[in-house]
Amino acid sequence: MKLLFAYYRYSPHSNGPSIYIDTLRKMLQDKGHTVDLLSHDKDWLNIQIANHQKINKYKIKNTLIDRFQTSYSTKYPLWIFWREMERLSLEKAIKQLDLNEYDLIHCHDFMTARAIALSKPSHTPLIVSLHNFKYHESKITKEFYAKSRQEQQYIETEEYVGAMSGDFVAVPCDWLKKQLIKIGVPPLNIKVIPYGMIQEPFKTSKISKTGEDKKRILCPARLVPIKGHRYLLKALWKLSSEREDFHCLLAGEGPDRTVLQQLANTLGISSIISFLGKRNDIPHLMNKSDIIVLPSLHDTFPLAILEGQFSTKPVIATNVGGIKEIITDGADGLIVPSADSEALAEKLRYLLDHNSICSQIGKQALRKAIKYWDIDRHIKSIEKLYQQTQTKTRSVQDKQHIEREILSQFKTIKSVEPGFTLSGEIHEELRKELTNQQHYIHLYDQSGVLLQTKPVDPNGSYKFQLLPAGRYVLKSTLEKFGNATKSVGPS
Repeated sequence: MKLLFAYYRYSPHSNGPSIYIDTLRKMLQDKGHTVDLLSHDKDWLNIQIANHQKINKYKIKNTLIDRFQTSYSTKYPLWIFWREMERLSLEKAIKQLDLNEYDLIHCHDFMTARAIALSKPSHTPLIVSLHNFKYHESKITKEFYAKSRQEQQYIETEEYVGAMSGDFVAVPCDWLKKQLIKIGVPPLNIKVIPYGMIQEPFKTSKISKTGEDKKRILCPARLVPIKGHRYLLKALWKLSSEREDFHCLLAGEGPDRTVLQQLANTLGISSIISFLGKRNDIPHLMNKSDIIVLPSLHDTFPLAILEGQFSTKPVIATNVGGIKEIITDGADGLIVPSADSEALAEKLRYLLDHNSICSQIGKQALRKAIKYWDIDRHIKSIEKLYQQTQTKTRSVQDKQHIEREILSQFKTIKSVEPGFTLSGEIHEELRKELTNQQHYIHLYDQSGVLLQTKPVDPNGSYKFQLLPAGRYVLKSTLEKFGNATKSVGPS
């Protein structure tokens, strides 16, 4: 089969879905399929397919903003306007790509699913894989409750429309299936297919720790609030007052790095924590560690836990999402309540004190991983779904009707909403990189959707306007810019 994968972010990326997509592509190609990838490019300016088709989405979006700003702003909150402009520009860009050569399209998020459902050839089957549940995540982060009623309806309906855009929606666990059913997705449309992993990297990079006296605790997760790092740091602080036989490695990048480093300094535990940043050698890090910990406030079916089990290490994780479908508490891992530093410290202490139990849990975890998370098992299930989908293709009219639902319910004229401005300058040391090439600053909301893109002027300045109150993440085509978190709103 000639397959097209679609993913909203660019790839390769450092997050779980990107790692899964790259693994799935490789394995399907090894089995004789052709698999191209539709995604943003690394600069987030273009939509491309395998580097041989590229459309400038940035220009399309600016045209749409000029066209629709007045009509949208009288009906919908600013946040919905910016989200819709991103989704619509994605759809318009994809319509300019030639998708006729593909036997099946497999989307890996609801943004591309919504856009492709209305852009693809009518005869081409579409599968949507959802790797997270943003509606639930927004409630955990409290972002949902800071929104207006219209915006709350939009968050819920957007996820529903994304799930309904395909002929089937694939999810990795029963927990996510139940969540989608709650928002109206028919059970028969949902296929539960747990992730699979390649075991080989964990078998070939075992590390000898002879002569080392401190045990390594590894937390492989993006540095964002939802991953719960602050509770891990507080647990480590509790342990540091009673022992000195451990060191913690934080592998991941993200806008919370500075905040977490400041917290570590405040707690006086900077010397026992290493911020490793983005890493491409997670199997190596896991094999040289003693304990894996994932203190998430929300997660769906974290690949990091599957990786930890393949590395024959005990994993401590929280009781959120589908994690209890991966770990049997006390047998092949340990589970603690989320946002509970005391419980996390207790489980870490237990493992640090009992080498034999660490070994026993690790071995049992590996047995489970080999039985349930083997990549070949996963590929067979995916291929079976592809075959099933080719016999069931819903009409474009069906999907257009579903898509219209997302705005048709918002008939109440919105209340007066102030629009805020966010301006800034890049660091002086980066300005020397402002050569003849134009660079840009991107502004994302907390769910990772790109809302606005602005050029950096020759003096290094940028300005975003008509923003609703809230927190945003800034990134740039200047790679050294990194991530920055900014807030706007009433002072």
